[in-house]
Amino acid sequence: NKSGGLDASVRNKLLTETIAPWRSVRLFLYGALGSGAFLGGLITLSGVAAGLSGARSDLDLNVEYKNLAIDFGAVAAFAALAKLDFDKQDELNEKVEEKVERKKEQKKVAKRMQEREKRIAKLNLEIQISMDGEVKQAEIGQVQVGAKQHVIIVAGPSLACKEALIGANLLGMDFSMRNVLVVPYQTTKSKKSEREKPSGGFGDRPAFETKPYVAKPTGEGWDEYIEEEMADAVMQAGEKVKVDGIAIVVASNGKVIRRGVGTVPWRNMVEELEETINPGSKKEAVDYIFDP
Repeated sequence: NKSGGLDASVRNKLLTETIAPWRSVRLFLYGALGSGAFLGGLITLSGVAAGLSGARSDLDLNVEYKNLAIDFGAVAAFAALAKLDFDKQDELNEKVEEKVERKKEQKKVAKRMQEREKRIAKLNLEIQISMDGEVKQAEIGQVQVGAKQHVIIVAGPSLACKEALIGANLLGMDFSMRNVLVVPYQTTKSKKSEREKPSGGFGDRPAFETKPYVAKPTGEGWDEYIEEEMADAVMQAGEKVKVDGIAIVVASNGKVIRRGVGTVPWRNMVEELEETINPGSKKEAVDYIFDP
């Protein structure tokens, strides 16, 4: 193996053991115990033959017949169990192949995610810069480098985005103090004009959408980026993603530190962002659905 990893046959055997643990031990026991019973049956059979021929008169043939039935019955039972295990070999091989393919696909997904990470910096945001609703547009990369701001992208249907923003509203002070921008993207509202129109639009939105830490996705590239993220999320976590939505947490250094499905644990996310920039400051673990 040129990559220095495990040989494919060894890897498949290990995967087989994880899918059907103790199978090798079971087959060994079937063989050993079946062989022992067969040998015992031959010995008993020879005694029965000797008793029938009159060579031995000290044998109770009824007992010997019973022993003979037990020995060869055990042989038949172990043979049947072994056959059942061997009959499942094809099914087991299919499961191993599925698991191997799934791992390969996960590697491809991880690679795609890493490649998309580079595109995030070029996506445009509409950011509120004054309390009276004045806004400006900037690329994510610019606000990360210039203002050292983290970005949390929340994508999903309008209800998922609304619930996320209401949850974020409870931590508004933390967002302001720790330079975090929240970017809601509604997958059920895909008209480009809605995201591209110049904004006097802050005034027409609910209060929790007009907070200073809420930025609006605008310009080209967002549709394709979110569609690809959603597709990979569905592949990993199932169709519920389309209803629950996803969150993508991007640190100010441009690294995606977390991807998740469903309700966003905002406080944990803020603390993890803090830990990314200031190692050692994080105090509690974060449990989120799927990682980059």
